[in-house]
Amino acid sequence: MSRRQREAVIPPEPEPNPIAVALSDLLDSLPHDVQNLDRLSGSKRKSLREKVKAVVEALVQLSHRLDPINRPGFVLDPSDPNVLGKLIAATLLEQPRVPLAGLPKFYGSGVYALYYNGPFEAYAPIRGTNVPIYVGKVDPENAGAIDVEDQGTKLRDRLTGDHGRSIRSAENLDEADFECRYLVVKSAWQNTAETYLIEWFHPVWNNESGVCYGIGKHGDSATTRTNTRSPWDELHPGRSWALSAANRANPKGREGILADIAGHFERHPPTKPR
Repeated sequence: MSRRQREAVIPPEPEPNPIAVALSDLLDSLPHDVQNLDRLSGSKRKSLREKVKAVVEALVQLSHRLDPINRPGFVLDPSDPNVLGKLIAATLLEQPRVPLAGLPKFYGSGVYALYYNGPFEAYAPIRGTNVPIYVGKVDPENAGAIDVEDQGTKLRDRLTGDHGRSIRSAENLDEADFECRYLVVKSAWQNTAETYLIEWFHPVWNNESGVCYGIGKHGDSATTRTNTRSPWDELHPGRSWALSAANRANPKGREGILADIAGHFERHPPTKPR
C-alpha cells in the first residue's frame, strides 16, 4: 500500500470543538484569576468577563442541542429593542409622504425619512422609489416627556428648520423636490428605530453610510474651529459657515464624491417600489 493510500485510509483528526477549547482555557485560568481577583487590572478583568460570557453562551447553546425537543427558530419578544425598532420603522413607512416645504407646526419627537424627487443626476437611482435619501431621529425637548406636548415641536423643527434650511441654502437643490415621512414616537424608542432604518435602507446622506454625509451638521462656527468641508457641503454648496475660508475643501472633491455615490448605489441597489 502506497503512502498516499495509507493516508487516505487514516481518518483526519476532527476539528477542535470551540466549546471544549473555550471551556478548557477558562478552567485552566479561572482558579488562579478568581484567587487573585482583587489584583487583576481593569483590562484583565474585562478579558476574563468576556471569556466567562462566551463560555456561558456556548454552554447554553450546547444545552439546547442536547434537548431532544426542537426549539422554535424565532420567539417574538415585544421587549426586544430590535423587534420594536422594526415595528416603528415599518409603521413610519405606512405614513403618507408629504411635501417637506410648508409643514404645519405639530407636537412630538420621533423618527423621519427624507425623499428626493428632483433632477440632481447622482440621486437618479432613488428617484421614484421608497428609498429615503436620509433618515433620522429627534429626541424630545424634555428627557422625561410623558405626552407629545412635553416632547415639544422638535420633530417638525428638525425637518423644516435644520434640514429645510440646509436644503434651501444649497445652490443645486430645491426644497420643492423633497418629501418626508415622520412618526411621533414615545420617548426612548426613537434611537432603536433610527438604527433599524439606516441598516434597512443605507440612506446615502446618513453618516453611517460614509458617502455624502454632512447635512445633519448644525452650523459649525468657523470662528471656533477649523474643519474640512463635509462631502454634503462640497457637493451641495451654500451654507455660509461651511463656505468660510476656515473650512478647507473636501479632499475627495466633487468628482470623487459623485463616484462614491455611484458606488454606493451599486452596492445597495434601491429596488423597493414607491
